[in-house]
Amino acid sequence: IGGIILQSSLQTGTVITGNRFNNDLQPEITKDLIKLSEEAINTVSNVSVDEINLKSATLRITVTIPSGLDEETRLSLVEEVLNKVNSVLPFAEYFTATDTKKMYDLEINYIDKVGETHTTYLQAIKNANMDTWLIQDMLTPVNPELAQELINKLNAKNETTELPTSGDTENSDTESEGN
Repeated sequence: IGGIILQSSLQTGTVITGNRFNNDLQPEITKDLIKLSEEAINTVSNVSVDEINLKSATLRITVTIPSGLDEETRLSLVEEVLNKVNSVLPFAEYFTATDTKKMYDLEINYIDKVGETHTTYLQAIKNANMDTWLIQDMLTPVNPELAQELINKLNAKNETTELPTSGDTENSDTESEGN
């Protein structure tokens, strides 16, 4: 143990370089493939790509879908977009790991926007270790009881820590002369 401590202390300040994906992520998702994916998604009727990026081995795509759709139509659009991505970047090749090789993760966010409000926020996820993708409604709590408990706690905390309004400065301890 002493040798490990001595060796570590002697290397303090030495930059460790490397790549956590050595010999992984093959085949590579290139900028050209990302552009082809974006073009394929944009061929889906009533869907547009807002953002697409590849960071830390995760391909993240955000698409806008029309508001006011019923669940069946929304899920149909989700599946159509997934099929378009799969046609350019086959899930089995790009988003499925093996025992010896790490691969990419895929995250597609589907939103509609009415002003500054989202009435739909679905997320399709396929990480490299999953057999198939998972779709989750991000605006609906997975555990409604826990969500309500957290909201109640937050509301109680906000009630006890209300700040004085701008007209209520007589009893404020935060003001000092000369400031």
